[in-house]
Amino acid sequence: MKDPKIQKDADALLRRYLEGNNNPGISNNNIFGDIFELRSKNGARVYLRKSGDTVEVLAKSDKNNQKDVINRLRKLYD
Repeated sequence: MKDPKIQKDADALLRRYLEGNNNPGISNNNIFGDIFELRSKNGARVYLRKSGDTVEVLAKSDKNNQKDVINRLRKLYD
C-alpha cells in the first residue's frame, strides 16, 4: 500500500482478528466463496480465507483500489 497510515490500519485489523476479534473494524463481509473482507473506517481492507485453524491473507487494499483487488481475487479463486 502506498499510504503508510492505511498499511498500519490494515495490519491492526489483521492483528485484532488473529487475537480473536471476529469483527475488528467496521464490518466483516463475505466477498464470495470462502473469501471475506475486514474493513476499517479509515479505508483499509484485508482479504482473507480460513481453512480450519489456518488464516490465509490474500490481499490488502484501500477504498481506491478495492474493486480492482476484488476483481483480481475473483480471477484467482472463483
